[in-house]
Amino acid sequence: PSFWWLRCLREMCTRLMRGFVVDGASGSVMDVPVPEPAEGEALVRVLVAAVCATDIEIMKGYMGFKGIVGHEFVGVVETAPASHAHLVSKRVVGDINLCCWDAASCGTCAVGGARARNHCPKRTVLGILNKDGTYCERLTLPVVNLHAVPDGVSTENAAFAEPLAAAFRIAEQRVVSPKDRVAIIGDGKLGLLIAEVLGRHAASLGEGTPMPVLFGRHAAKMGLLSSAAQVETAFAASALPARAASFDVVVDATGSPTGLDLARSLCRPLGAVVLKSTCAAGADFNTAPFVVDE
Repeated sequence: PSFWWLRCLREMCTRLMRGFVVDGASGSVMDVPVPEPAEGEALVRVLVAAVCATDIEIMKGYMGFKGIVGHEFVGVVETAPASHAHLVSKRVVGDINLCCWDAASCGTCAVGGARARNHCPKRTVLGILNKDGTYCERLTLPVVNLHAVPDGVSTENAAFAEPLAAAFRIAEQRVVSPKDRVAIIGDGKLGLLIAEVLGRHAASLGEGTPMPVLFGRHAAKMGLLSSAAQVETAFAASALPARAASFDVVVDATGSPTGLDLARSLCRPLGAVVLKSTCAAGADFNTAPFVVDE
């Protein structure tokens, strides 16, 4: 028999929800309080919470995070400030960085723009740094962080918004110039999205711009790339020595120290290595500060 009504009664009486809570290398599903929105925040019911490699790294000790993990999601706004009442009942995705926006005391937020949006030194980060995340039934985010999902985009596809934004960030930062030879390492979710974006970006730069190369380990995964991406694919295991120092820009999306070693080997002297994934590599080498500071 179904006892859904008992669950509803429990939520109404105690305002509890289920969440996946991590503490170091351990994690478990447990009852946790439904979060109360702060001033300027919305309460969002989670429809889909995607799994990111960063979530797995958190379970290995990355960032020393304790709480509800997860930062990729699609949800429905249940409550919002009056100024954003139009968001109620809308599907949304969200920026994961929560800035202090205190221009009087924070030089970064005083500058504004993309620097404040992503790099406020007092920020919290959804499911990563001092802010409970998405592996739960409800979460809170500032309404300025929320973006309505267009009606023509499915909930499942919208769940890729956060890693897709990370891919577009490479083009936004103008790391790649016309004529640059570009390599992407890693055929996971993020690597494929970066290849889709940079392949189209290279085509937009005009005739003579080389086609980016995606180095991966799985033919089936690399085969998921669309024809519109215009990307060459190759196996990472055979990249060296033939293509050593052959690329002006190399993007590492492997989430492993070995991927970074390959990126260094593929990149020419005075070239650029872009780190777009995190790993808890221990005391010898930690990529996290490079990734976070872009």
